[in-house]
Amino acid sequence: MVANVNSASFKRSVLVLVAGAVVAPEPNADVLPGVSALSDTIVRESAIAFVNTTVSPGLEGASLTVDDGAREQRRSSLGFGAEFTLKKSIFNGYWGLALVDGTLNDNFELPADAGQPVQFDLTRDVLALRGSLGLSFPMNQHFKLRPYISLSVSDLQNEILVDGLLTAPPAGSATTTQVFNNKAQMLSTIGSLDALYSRWFGDNRLELSAHYHLIYTDAFSEDNPVLQTKAWNDVLQLKSMYSGPTNLTTIGRSWRWLVYANHTNFISQEKISLGYTSLFEFGAGLEWRMNIKLLDLFGVQMLGLKAGVITSTNVEGFNVGLSAR
Repeated sequence: MVANVNSASFKRSVLVLVAGAVVAPEPNADVLPGVSALSDTIVRESAIAFVNTTVSPGLEGASLTVDDGAREQRRSSLGFGAEFTLKKSIFNGYWGLALVDGTLNDNFELPADAGQPVQFDLTRDVLALRGSLGLSFPMNQHFKLRPYISLSVSDLQNEILVDGLLTAPPAGSATTTQVFNNKAQMLSTIGSLDALYSRWFGDNRLELSAHYHLIYTDAFSEDNPVLQTKAWNDVLQLKSMYSGPTNLTTIGRSWRWLVYANHTNFISQEKISLGYTSLFEFGAGLEWRMNIKLLDLFGVQMLGLKAGVITSTNVEGFNVGLSAR
């Protein structure tokens, strides 16, 4: 998956990302002439946007290509969420735990102030642990509300390889290749509200849900002061799934087919940060009915395989993987 740097705004965005990797407490015009004049705000927003589009609750594994060219983003997760019984109560408890990782790669070329071409190779990696705790309120036999709080701790690593920088005035000077590394730790507090609807039509089942997440992120970095920041963001997800029975069984348990359509809107994210603000996903799969509940805390209804395509303006991608719910 590759991405073309076509628009001026996208070029500026990526150049600012590089600036964020090499910025010092004082302007560093000797490293990248003119970069210190670009907005630190975009550097911060881009880093936080990458983390939020990777570790927010409800996001599944995905591989994305933005703008048909040198930008690739990948995320994967291993986790679960389950309801548990609260005795003498009309509502249930809810808890979840997830380990999430993601990668962003950019490869592109831009002209430097002196006119020479400069090649950039930017890699960002994030690894996060997220825990959730909340309640589930059944409103009737088909509909329930689930408010919960999540805490996420993320480790963000940046590496930028720059090929073509001048180390002296243009006349007679040679170009160099330099590598810049920095990192940041991010603590995110997430307030979520899920609205869940399900209904059976004979042996077929319709599931609809809406998920809203309000995210407060506090970022810390010892080697990049630009990333010392705080930010509020929000994400809205709409999901739908329709499933039905098949003639397949394994160990006496049946398999079900499913089709689904999801939409994710990163409401407060600027397009300049990553090149997109929303995603649509369409797919299908098979699920194996398990209906296992251990110690009344961890329950698995279905284990299955799903495959889907992801699309939006300037975005293409896919999602293939195992799912459990």
